[in-house]
Amino acid sequence: MAIKEPSIVASPNRGLALTAGGLLALWGFLGFFLAADGDPGFFSRHGGMLWNAFGVNPAMSLLWVMLAVVLLITGLGTTIGARNGNLLVGIVLVVMAVYGFVLGETSANVFALTFADNLFHAIVGAVLLLTALGADKENIRAIRGAARTVEA
Repeated sequence: MAIKEPSIVASPNRGLALTAGGLLALWGFLGFFLAADGDPGFFSRHGGMLWNAFGVNPAMSLLWVMLAVVLLITGLGTTIGARNGNLLVGIVLVVMAVYGFVLGETSANVFALTFADNLFHAIVGAVLLLTALGADKENIRAIRGAARTVEA
C-alpha cells in the first residue's frame, strides 16, 4: 500500500517552498542579468541595485538561485522534504539577515547587502522557519503512521 502525500495545496510547507523558491529564483536571475552596474566583482561591496532597493552582486544572486533550487526541489518532493528545505533555507536567510544588520556597513559585507536585503532575508527566513516548525504536523504524523503500518 502506497503512502499518499498531501497535495501542494494541502501542505503549507510544500506550497511555501514553491512560492519562496520561485521568488528567490526570479530575484537571483534578475540580479545576474539586469542589476549589475558595469562589471562588479563577484564579492563587490557595491553591486548593482535591483528595483532601487536591493543590493545585488554575483555572489548574492548565486546564493538566491541556490536557495531557490533547494526550495523548488523539496517543494516538488515530499512534505517532510519540503519542511526540511524550508527549515534549512530559513536558517540561512536569518543568518544572512543578522550578518547584514551587523556587518552591512563594514568591508566584510561581501554580498552588497542593503537594509532592504536584510529586512527581506529576515521576513522570508522567519516565515520559512515558522512554517517548517509549526505547519503540517498532522500531515507528517499521518505519513509517518502510514509508513509504520506498511512496514509492519
